[in-house]
Amino acid sequence: MSYAVGMRFIAYLPLAFLLTVVPVQALPVCSDRDSKVASDDYALGLFRKQGEIFHPARVFKRHHTSRHKEVASYVSVRDKYYSIFTLVDIDCNARFIKRTRQGD
Repeated sequence: MSYAVGMRFIAYLPLAFLLTVVPVQALPVCSDRDSKVASDDYALGLFRKQGEIFHPARVFKRHHTSRHKEVASYVSVRDKYYSIFTLVDIDCNARFIKRTRQGD
């Protein structure tokens, strides 16, 4: 091994050490299950807890830059069926996006 190649190898040792020894911390995110629960609770709260969930919630999109999730909850109140779309943040707080009524 020549001197120049050896020096190049030594220059990369600190970087290799950091990549193998220092643990990479995962970014915080609300799990899919917790996102669905938060969305269902928010959707039922819109109807003052008088409705019921007629279909399991579904995570539609994961926004990778903000780590938010777009979740749909399905609520029935009497004979009307609604889809409630929420945006759930990393702290599992749901925020209203839109509501649609099914069967119209």
